[in-house]
Amino acid sequence: MFTFNNKFTDRLRRIKVPLPPVDEKKKTIEDVDKDRRYSIDAAIVRTMKSRKVLPHQQLVLEVVQQLTKMFKPDFKIIKKRIEDLISRDYLERDKDNPNVFKYLA
Repeated sequence: MFTFNNKFTDRLRRIKVPLPPVDEKKKTIEDVDKDRRYSIDAAIVRTMKSRKVLPHQQLVLEVVQQLTKMFKPDFKIIKKRIEDLISRDYLERDKDNPNVFKYLA
């Protein structure tokens, strides 16, 4: 915790403020990435729950549109999250067209 000293007048001295350790910065970045993964998963499931069947491109566009208010999602991460949801049986690929996803209730 830092407090401001109004009586300090020495202009020649430098004040060193300690920065957080690198490990703490990495942990913060990992926590943010983890929270973003959950947000992306929720946006995908919300979209698919309402639409039931969507092509890949349209799904990605709707997810990006939902999430741009919070952060700018990366298309590669969205693709990974879709694959993860397929592996966890939330979505499936259409048998006739692999670019179309179906929501599994």
